[in-house]
Amino acid sequence: MIDEELSRAVVSFLGPPGVLDATEPERRVAVLLGDRAFDVVPRIRAMLAELDAVTPPFWNSGNLQDMGHNVERWLRTSYPELDDQAVTAVANSYTFNHK
Repeated sequence: MIDEELSRAVVSFLGPPGVLDATEPERRVAVLLGDRAFDVVPRIRAMLAELDAVTPPFWNSGNLQDMGHNVERWLRTSYPELDDQAVTAVANSYTFNHK
């Protein structure tokens, strides 16, 4: 079952792709969810920390496309409650940060 709230919050936390945004990620989620952000932001941070701790690391992939596909595959297995937009946002952010 897709968790719409979490999925929207993930996209908001990461911000729009290719756009520099000085707003803190937590603030973007708070604007979206209000007080629910106190519960959701730690879940997002834990998910991203878990992704960064994957062994072997996905940034060690052959190329950016492989890296993105590996991240998407991991997210769909580990966090099936995320919708396609959230999965894509995380994969894009990860590949951008590790290119």
